Amino acid sequence: MITQAQADFARMVRELGDYTRRDVTQGVKLGKYKKSALGMMEMEPVAANLLLGLAACLEHDSAAMHDHHKKALELSESLVTLMYYSASLEKCCLWGEAVRFALMALDKDPENPKLLDEVIRMAPLTGRFSLYKRLLEQKGGWAPLPEASQCEAVGDLLTANGMLERDLKSVLDGIGCALSQTDVILRDYSFSVVPVPEAPFLHYRFVIPDEFSASYYEDLVRSGLRSLPLHPRTFEVVSFSVENTAVRDLYRVMEMEGVDGGEPVIPDPERLKAIGELVHGVEART
Repeated sequence: MITQAQADFARMVRELGDYTRRDVTQGVKLGKYKKSALGMMEMEPVAANLLLGLAACLEHDSAAMHDHHKKALELSESLVTLMYYSASLEKCCLWGEAVRFALMALDKDPENPKLLDEVIRMAPLTGRFSLYKRLLEQKGGWAPLPEASQCEAVGDLLTANGMLERDLKSVLDGIGCALSQTDVILRDYSFSVVPVPEAPFLHYRFVIPDEFSASYYEDLVRSGLRSLPLHPRTFEVVSFSVENTAVRDLYRVMEMEGVDGGEPVIPDPERLKAIGELVHGVEART
């Protein structure tokens, strides 16, 4: 039977999951959750530290986030404590570490399909497509999944340009590091190898809430990447964009309409205009 403390914990986690930013100015709003967590510390110390870790993440206090999650792990290294730590790390865009803790959870329950799907979802954010391929094989068994072809395409692209997986990992680490220093929480992401005949490239699309200026965060990431010792051909092989949720959704609709009998369809001018107005409106508020 679920206790009241456990029910309260689940409710507060759901509420904290609705936050769209990591910002020290949210201290007052997060205060009630921290107070509740401290109140359950004696009876439910693991849940209390998990709540405090998530609240610290949303308050952009990385040191406190790590401290509380590590305390929860010391008390009980379980699927729950490992995956909550992974979730906080992902919110901080520390994708390599997020996947590391998720893999530790998967080791404890390798037959858990939801857990495997979660690690698969995050794996491409690390640039480790060999890991992504291995996880897909674990999920698909004898029947290869369609996503496996993406791994081959990325591997061929890197090889053709004299790059290694670690070079791609450095790019994704740099993007994550730049975003981790901001207040934004990613809503979604996607990647694809763009089959330009002369020079195919790997493109990542990072989706952020509509309240943020996508171009502002994209410029921050570009600035951060320029300071890193990346492979000389990095920017010929890997590209990225930061997009607002509504803009991504509009583009997605156009992409779905983009093929009719194998021939490209000209995008609806009204929809293109709507995208432009939306971008202008978002950036005007920042």
